[in-house]
Amino acid sequence: MSNIDVAKDFLKTFLPKEVLDTIDISTLKITSNSYVSEKLKETFADLVFECKLKNSEHSAYISILLEHKSYPDKYSYVQTLGYVVEGYQAQIKAGKPLKPIIPVLLYHGKQKWELKTLKDLIPYLPEDIVKYIPQFDIKFLDLKEFSDEELLNIGNSFLSSALTIQKYSHNPSELIKNVENIFGTLFPEGMGNFSKVLIVYYLQLVEIKEVQLLEIIEKIPPKVKKDFMSTYEMIAKKHEQKGIEKGIEKGIEKGIEKGIEKGIEKEKKGVILKGYQKGATIDFLADITGLNPEEVQKIIQENSN
Repeated sequence: MSNIDVAKDFLKTFLPKEVLDTIDISTLKITSNSYVSEKLKETFADLVFECKLKNSEHSAYISILLEHKSYPDKYSYVQTLGYVVEGYQAQIKAGKPLKPIIPVLLYHGKQKWELKTLKDLIPYLPEDIVKYIPQFDIKFLDLKEFSDEELLNIGNSFLSSALTIQKYSHNPSELIKNVENIFGTLFPEGMGNFSKVLIVYYLQLVEIKEVQLLEIIEKIPPKVKKDFMSTYEMIAKKHEQKGIEKGIEKGIEKGIEKGIEKGIEKEKKGVILKGYQKGATIDFLADITGLNPEEVQKIIQENSN
């Protein structure tokens, strides 16, 4: 969201029409503000934008809040209320006229979540008391409620890719199943390091085994394959150094020092043999494993029986 074009497309897609009709989205700019207090750091991360109101000299703040929790919290409405109050108090301390804060809460946890207001949480209150209970709107987004097609049709390929990964962040098998969408038709061009961020995020969520690696890279466009493999190797080396290479279960079982080294060799060997059986070329297998063609040829010959 720190990319202003991505942020604009996100808000144009998810903000209610009545809000979009009131603000001038072309004036959107990111601010250095954050209204997350120490108490709320475990609950939210935020990014605050400022946007002018149409036909007015005034502007409003739009806060995109990412819910950290992986489960629905029935008191999130109260926590968001605390966040908004922090925002207004920060404006008061700055000695500037108050600007409205529009909260957008993004959730991508495992469970379905229906956000409850204070009125919902205290349903027994008589009508004469209800008017004393704080009520305000939150634009609440549960990514599971959006279909793959809806995310695909956002119009911003980077945003579509990122939200698709977030939607399935708790389901590695679906991430593997959707790899062609994520890194194919959805994958952005000209986004520089943002593209690598997506790859890192994806690889941290998916524990790729030897067979899956070949299946994944076969579906990835050539323009992405090089970055994907170099990032995969970088992460694998970091895990190797720490002795926690998660993708190599057998190596871990055999021990930190010798197990990982043997596990890496075994994984590459498995990829080579399975890939060769499926018709992959020697050069292609050398490219994805980091071995030279002679080493690949030797492994195939030694296991030809």
